[in-house]
Amino acid sequence: MNNGKNPFNIEKFYKSYLNAPKIFKNQNALDSTYIPEELPHRDNEIRMIAEKTACALRGDTPPNFLCYGRTGTGKTATIRYVSQKLAQQIIKNKPWWIYINCNLLSTPYRILAHIYNTISGKERIPPTGLPKDVIFKKLLGLLDQKVGSTICFLVLDEIDLLIEKTGGNEILYLLTRLNENLDYCRTSLIGISNKLKFNQSLDPRVQSSLGKEPPIVFHPYNAKQLGDILMERAKVAFYDNVLNDDVIHLCAALAAKDDGDARKALQLLRKAGEIAANSQHKVVKEKHVYEAHDELEKDHVEEYMLGMPLQAQIVLTAIFLINKFKPEYIITSGDIYEVHSELANKISGIKQLTKRMISDYVNELTLSGIISADIRSLGYYGRTKIISLDVDMVLVEKTLKQNEKIRNFLNYKPILLQSDKVLIKNNIFKKLI
Repeated sequence: MNNGKNPFNIEKFYKSYLNAPKIFKNQNALDSTYIPEELPHRDNEIRMIAEKTACALRGDTPPNFLCYGRTGTGKTATIRYVSQKLAQQIIKNKPWWIYINCNLLSTPYRILAHIYNTISGKERIPPTGLPKDVIFKKLLGLLDQKVGSTICFLVLDEIDLLIEKTGGNEILYLLTRLNENLDYCRTSLIGISNKLKFNQSLDPRVQSSLGKEPPIVFHPYNAKQLGDILMERAKVAFYDNVLNDDVIHLCAALAAKDDGDARKALQLLRKAGEIAANSQHKVVKEKHVYEAHDELEKDHVEEYMLGMPLQAQIVLTAIFLINKFKPEYIITSGDIYEVHSELANKISGIKQLTKRMISDYVNELTLSGIISADIRSLGYYGRTKIISLDVDMVLVEKTLKQNEKIRNFLNYKPILLQSDKVLIKNNIFKKLI
């Protein structure tokens, strides 16, 4: 820990870093988005995707299909690899490939706008404001006009999130029926999911077009396969003779324990290289891998929650307590204000916050990903924020227990959940029923 006597000298660090032995030749080769010349241990999956898309070489329309597999099994990388190889075989009218991350673009409006803006090359569709049917008609016109008589592949990564977040059968129905409304262009939808039973949650109309083809299933890598993948990437990423012999095997073995996740294996090797480079070592050693593993395994969510201001932690405590005693309860901003007021009366040295200040803390927790806050219409009662906890309850409790002012109230049942009591102007009354 820096005690202030020897402050970090950034200029000196940068100069010594530039003069230190070079570790990385092409650090980007260890990124999960990098597409290598060869994809080890995915021959079968490459063959099946190639067979489904080969008809595009003759101007025919490939079918819609799904790819299943756990995170880090190479689904997206394999599709990008095939897309590159397919493009190399077509001189004129090369197919379009549009990738949509459904974790980032989860509403029909945003997905249609993203497809339109990607094809047009400019952000012609605003983030909000237009009716969906207007965007859809504009998209049909653009597909026929700009993409023309070729294929447009629409790749929906984490497609299952569309159903979980928005009940996305509507947008899937529109996208799988595009060809019925096009004169020249043809589209093929490829869905990527981590959930094998995702297809069962689809509307029958969507199933009929998305589920015609048998899905392609990607199985997890074992330690040997991960080692082969890392070895090929390391040849591109690192200079010769900078990796100890056992570094690749150690990274592969540690990642194999995490369900054979190739992304984690690549991340681990990259982080180990960064640690060696930052400490100005000539060689990446096993100790750097273990340091990298500890760094990547560190729970940054817990670290973030521990570093929050006390009032933010009490707002989080209010949400936690409602979830703990009544998990099915629909939490609003007003509920958090009530429970926070109760806790403020019980915890010494804590002042009560205004509703505006509570709302500010709710926004901060939302931006950090600890909670979700969705605006919903309650009809006659207007619009309000519905709050849900996005972090594991056990982790939240473990974190809050480390605060001596809060730990004694983690078993307190809020008054709004007590059927025999009511809170009026910070005074507790027994219900007269």
